[in-house]
Amino acid sequence: MASTLAFNSAYRTNRESVAVGLPANFFVANPNATFARVLLNDAKSNYNALEIELRRRFSHGLQFQADYTWSKAMGDAVDAQGNNQSDLVNRLSLHLPKRSDYRRSTQDQTQRFVANGIYELPFGNGHAFLNSSNRFVDRIVGGWTTGAIVTWSTGVPFFISSGRATFNCIGPLNANGSCTPANNGAQLAGISFADFKNNVGLFKTAGGVFFINPNILDITYNAAGKVATSKIKAGLITAPAPGTFGNFPINSLDGPRYFNFDFSVTKRIPITERVRFEIKATAINILNHPNFI
Repeated sequence: MASTLAFNSAYRTNRESVAVGLPANFFVANPNATFARVLLNDAKSNYNALEIELRRRFSHGLQFQADYTWSKAMGDAVDAQGNNQSDLVNRLSLHLPKRSDYRRSTQDQTQRFVANGIYELPFGNGHAFLNSSNRFVDRIVGGWTTGAIVTWSTGVPFFISSGRATFNCIGPLNANGSCTPANNGAQLAGISFADFKNNVGLFKTAGGVFFINPNILDITYNAAGKVATSKIKAGLITAPAPGTFGNFPINSLDGPRYFNFDFSVTKRIPITERVRFEIKATAINILNHPNFI
């Protein structure tokens, strides 16, 4: 299989912004092509992880499985692309060696813990308690099973973008070949990265919950005392100068952690030797824990 595949997508219009008297190729080498896309399979990534698993087969009414992963994902492409896209149109630096794009992957998740289990309550005939119950009592106290699924993970990577396409572009490209400005790193001006990182977390206030310290935000409130608008204070973060990279590291911060606990209760009532009636109730996020994703 060929390692590269390239094609040009071009059109000719009369909307060229070239002053009278200047050659048609004053701004671009080939004025007949607005841009070109190159499809390559040269992206490099690596994933290293420590995985720990603990399992118990069903015994004495209990069965569970728990998995913990501690990992790191790095690469020089933004993320996995479809067959009709290119990692080149998702570049951080379009004009520098590809190795300069090497950074933490958008798919990186440092820690993740998932556990599930079921427990058959020890009541009714054939169990530790009320083992000699009559048929009526057994149908009430027996046949109860509980189940649970617990998920916990660290947050996904993010960074502060400038909203401007100055030099860097980690795309994907727009239809006309221009950068997607929202994906470009911002320029730290009135605050260091270390100080900004220390101001990232969950901050609960009377007006609402923030993931950036309200002390470095300009906040407006509505008549009910709730947050109407919020933005980083002027002078702390700006757009990079034309032709330069923003100094805010890509994917350098972690979003909020995720926690979820699902719980279920199942009741099985025997009708005949082969037929049972089952009732099940499941509570998703039974602790009503908020997750910001």
